[in-house]
Amino acid sequence: MHKFWEEDRLQNIIITEFLRRGGKILAEEPGAVLVEDGMSGVICLSATSEDDGRKALEARESYELLISSQPLMVEYLGERYGLKCEHPCFQGVYTKGTPLPLAGRLEISLANDEEAEKVLATYQFADPEEIMSVRERKMLFAAHADGQFCGYIGEHSEGSMGMLHIFPEFRGRGYAAELESFMINKKLGLGCVPYCHIIYDNAASLHLQKKLGLEIAKEQIFWMHKA
Repeated sequence: MHKFWEEDRLQNIIITEFLRRGGKILAEEPGAVLVEDGMSGVICLSATSEDDGRKALEARESYELLISSQPLMVEYLGERYGLKCEHPCFQGVYTKGTPLPLAGRLEISLANDEEAEKVLATYQFADPEEIMSVRERKMLFAAHADGQFCGYIGEHSEGSMGMLHIFPEFRGRGYAAELESFMINKKLGLGCVPYCHIIYDNAASLHLQKKLGLEIAKEQIFWMHKA
């Protein structure tokens, strides 16, 4: 019998990818599962029943950071554990399993010291420790066009694609699509299901994901932090 989270692959890709990466189930109820990623230690809750969600959360006394795969438990997470979400996200998943074609306009390689410093100076949605950890895992890539450093992309510590940034003077040339296509292919080569999180009001990024063939989960997901 399929688990409930296996029946909605798009909404629960974090759960299945955490388990694929060696994560462990901290608690499981008929309508909820709490999983800890084996590499980053990030915890994700998926729940279709609020009662079961509350029971699963009892596996820990407190949480500093937790991903809620649906909006169902967000209010309770705030009231009971003091967690809040500043930026709800859409979740995009590349389900096709086939590599994307690359236009060949970019030279893409692991970020060097100078490029990593520029990432630190320009990327606002990850702290310096995470960015350097991404680089140490060899998952931070720099793109060059005609010899000029024009943008970058990486893999967040819990496994999602992200950190996609094209410097303003290079935008409008299709570089973002090519850079993300490279990352999708990289993830496929590692046996992963590529997925990403798009902040709810980032229409340009959402359009890009759909253009590249990612499917968008029906409900938003929530990165919950200690208030």
